[in-house]
Amino acid sequence: MLNIDVNQLHSYCDSQIVDLIKEGDQTAFNELYKRHWSTLYVGAFNICQDEEASKDICQEVFIWLWEKRETISIQSSVKVYLASAVKYKVLNFIRKGKVREDFFEKLKKAPENYLMEDSIEIKELQAIIKESVDQLPERCGEVFKLSRDEYFSNKEIAFILHISERTVENQISIALKKLRRSLSKISCWLFLL
Repeated sequence: MLNIDVNQLHSYCDSQIVDLIKEGDQTAFNELYKRHWSTLYVGAFNICQDEEASKDICQEVFIWLWEKRETISIQSSVKVYLASAVKYKVLNFIRKGKVREDFFEKLKKAPENYLMEDSIEIKELQAIIKESVDQLPERCGEVFKLSRDEYFSNKEIAFILHISERTVENQISIALKKLRRSLSKISCWLFLL
């Protein structure tokens, strides 16, 4: 196992750091972790809005990287590779239904450049969500759009549509379940892009 001087590592590029990690250098691994942890955490948090889950997701990515270090092959930049791994974990988090009901509202508000090259991917994800919402039954889609696009409260939606608040809650719940199913079907496909 190599052990490079920490002061030297600051001058290494990410791909050189990864080469050292492949050889089992823990100091190099720590350097990569320090370089990218906060950016990856912010990216995960901007999407899932859950502090603990975001920390866990980033930890899992780095643990996975260390465990697979000998066989890992990074074709893109290291930063993009790690960001993609975090996004994959976030999608799994969403797919498993561990996301709060306001995920879709938070997704719309996520900065378009939350991680370097993600603006296109966020727009694609938003387009997929919009398409899924458009396929909801008419009343369900109407309730969901009033809630998520127009930011009306359940009480206001009930008043506007002349339905009960309970019906509004049920329609939003139905919409979220269908959207989660749609996202779970595409999560593997998105990871491959």
